[in-house]
Amino acid sequence: MSDTLKNGYPATDIDASLAALRRARRRAERIALATGTCIIDAVDGKPVRVPPRPEMPAGAREDGPSWK
Repeated sequence: MSDTLKNGYPATDIDASLAALRRARRRAERIALATGTCIIDAVDGKPVRVPPRPEMPAGAREDGPSWK
């Protein structure tokens, strides 16, 4: 596979963007837990309040079976 995708951006940029979004979600969940608030998320294109997930143990993968 080419290092550049059809849209012209390097594949590594796309991967880094996805990792940054995951870090931002985890940080938002930590803040929501600390402040007792919900996270606003989009479900079927509509904004909904979602309670944050409990803190994951250090080293746990977000996409592991126990976190779905």
